[in-house]
Amino acid sequence: MSVPLRTFVAVVNGKEIFTIELLDERPTGFSVSVPELAIYTFGQTERQALARILTHVVEKYYDLLASPIPLNENEQEFLQRYRTQIIPALIEENLQRGHAMSVWGRVWTALTGGDGWRAAFLASLRTSLKPLPG
Repeated sequence: MSVPLRTFVAVVNGKEIFTIELLDERPTGFSVSVPELAIYTFGQTERQALARILTHVVEKYYDLLASPIPLNENEQEFLQRYRTQIIPALIEENLQRGHAMSVWGRVWTALTGGDGWRAAFLASLRTSLKPLPG
């Protein structure tokens, strides 16, 4: 089993919401995972791999919510993590950013999925990554 080349933690409003492990798999590229959410992907460069994993983090939440079949035990735990840790932290982060929209307008937009909530959450995730010493 490979040792992570680098480990990042997503910190939003001072709260650690998940970790990302980056593995060097050159010459093929880099693989990345979020162990807490059982998400794995890859990229040809470190930057591409990190961008893909953040996209997968946002999309997994949508997939869990939209699942046409009942969630298994693991998926229920993932959804619980999103609902109690990840989504509240991202909403709080986006509410604190200076936008022309009112606070209630931003909450409504985030909750209803309008006006690019995925893009806003992805932006928050991109700025939240902090390398762990190691």
